[in-house]
Amino acid sequence: MLRFLFGDWLDLLQYIGADEELTHALRTTAMALLASSTPSCGSGDQLTHLQLDEACLTVENSDPKTQLQLWAQSEECYTCPPWKYLTLNANTTQDLVVNSTYPTQLYIRTANGTDVHSSTYHFGEYGGYKLGFSTKTITSIKVLSLPHNEYLPLLIAAIFFAMLVFIWQCGKMLMRRMDSSTYSIESSSGTSERTPLLSPRQESAAVSSASYSLSPPTNAQASTSSALSDASHIMSSASVVVPDSRRAGGRLLSLDTFRGLAIVVMIFVNYGGGKYYFFKHARWNGLTVADLVFPWFLWIMGVSLVFSVRSQLRRATKRYVMVMRILKRCLILFALGIVVNSDGHNYLPTFRILGVLQRFAVCYFITAVMEVYLMEPQESPQYVWYWPVRDLVRSWLQWVLTIVLVAVHITITFSLKVPGCPTGYLGPGGLHKGGKYANCTGGAAGYIDRMVLGISHVYPRPTCQVIYNGDTPYDPEGILGALTSVLIVQFGVAAGRIIVTYQDHNSRIKRWIVWGVVTGILAGCFCGWRKEGGLIPVNKNLWSLSYVLTTACFAFLLLSFFYVVIDKWQWWSGNPLRYAGMNSIVLYVGHEVCGSLLPFSWQPVGQYHVYHLIMNLWGASLWVFIAYFLHLKKIYVSV
Repeated sequence: MLRFLFGDWLDLLQYIGADEELTHALRTTAMALLASSTPSCGSGDQLTHLQLDEACLTVENSDPKTQLQLWAQSEECYTCPPWKYLTLNANTTQDLVVNSTYPTQLYIRTANGTDVHSSTYHFGEYGGYKLGFSTKTITSIKVLSLPHNEYLPLLIAAIFFAMLVFIWQCGKMLMRRMDSSTYSIESSSGTSERTPLLSPRQESAAVSSASYSLSPPTNAQASTSSALSDASHIMSSASVVVPDSRRAGGRLLSLDTFRGLAIVVMIFVNYGGGKYYFFKHARWNGLTVADLVFPWFLWIMGVSLVFSVRSQLRRATKRYVMVMRILKRCLILFALGIVVNSDGHNYLPTFRILGVLQRFAVCYFITAVMEVYLMEPQESPQYVWYWPVRDLVRSWLQWVLTIVLVAVHITITFSLKVPGCPTGYLGPGGLHKGGKYANCTGGAAGYIDRMVLGISHVYPRPTCQVIYNGDTPYDPEGILGALTSVLIVQFGVAAGRIIVTYQDHNSRIKRWIVWGVVTGILAGCFCGWRKEGGLIPVNKNLWSLSYVLTTACFAFLLLSFFYVVIDKWQWWSGNPLRYAGMNSIVLYVGHEVCGSLLPFSWQPVGQYHVYHLIMNLWGASLWVFIAYFLHLKKIYVSV
């Protein structure tokens, strides 16, 4: 708790103009206390206090005559040459700090470069280890001090939020019972002024069935509609109670919940994700939790797009008017993206042009224009041979155009000649392939961005810099990746078409699951079912085809799960995630602008995951509360 106790009031002293020497002395004392509370490595002048994702390794050369060298490299750095960590004279010992995020490859070599031993070991955070070797033998790595359980805070956080959900549900159940008891007393005493025609579940079903046919009709809903009809002469429409758990206007609860999950996870990840590596973007190839969020938003945008375009076409809105509305929305999104990029980085000669919202704008425009001109607003009731797959057959032209865009992406990626780089290179540059292609980060995708936008306007800190030690700018939201991004939006449109085409729960769920399985299998085939070495690796930076298919697979399956639990079985209303999903643009822009400010973040208490996790969960939870407040005020912002 030391940093928490000292940090804020020291800053306050400095702010109010306290004596500078006093403030400096207090700050030095506080930092010394903090340092003494963290694990250390070495002794004397070589003493080093460990940071997150670090461990201490004691290396001993027990050979009586030969000088030996220790070389090492992270296993995450694919095909990278090892680094020389240190040289040990005969019968000497030395301590060094090692990374605990990924497994480490260790090599023992002689002074002339001959390999004596090699091994791979995954060190634990803040652990102490010892490795002894000579030219003839090598001892197994011994654990001198146990590493911290870095995953325990995640378990505690999961239990805490599960308890909150349990308490919330118990409170709701208690309130319902109290309301029911009050109503029974009033009815028995004859003082009730209004006899409700429908139960809360029936009212919820009535509102749901009245909106877009998003929820298929059931027997209960049919009887509900009949009851409403019979009561129309004694009750106006204003007296129909719309429960808080549902909004009129054709919103699909499971979709809002899915969108809310995506924005909350995005906020948590962008705020730091507790400093866990799996809540950060993959260094190059591979997939982490952070890599799922952005394509999910594009996919959800595709689902919503179907409802918007279809309703406007049914109202006989002129198509050119719809295109102008789409263009206006895309320009606003692009402009918001520019504003977000300018937060702390508004120097025009090095201003980043592209970004997340810019990618949204481009993909939305391409997909929406296709739907405006190619969608059939009215479905023919006439049975045809392709009736079970009519959602696919009637959108064949949209799929052809999307596949053409993907084919263009693949053709450019694997055939464009990039100076100084092999044709079809998909690597991160830097140390990759032994450092032979250090300036080839991203291959064709990176080259196009640097040529079209200018190297100074490309994102300067790609995720591969840390591991691969490259210094070439690369933009993960670049120009070429927009082509495959359209595919993920089209997958979302396919899910939306299923909703408006098929009217029963099981038909929708089965088709989503089939889509999920097919896209998952295709993704596995393209990447060779492995992280490295496949034909088209799963790569978020490149927006590779296998990456788009993988994230689409998860999106189809996750919507199926939410749909079953929320819309079919009605076990859950989707709250509080649904509140965040209904105001996602506010939360995205807000968290980007206010992320470094109190009360959303502060100086962490210490160098432990638990302190970062508490701060980041608090920041994400605050935005959920803000979304709930906006919901109470009936404020919903969209672009």
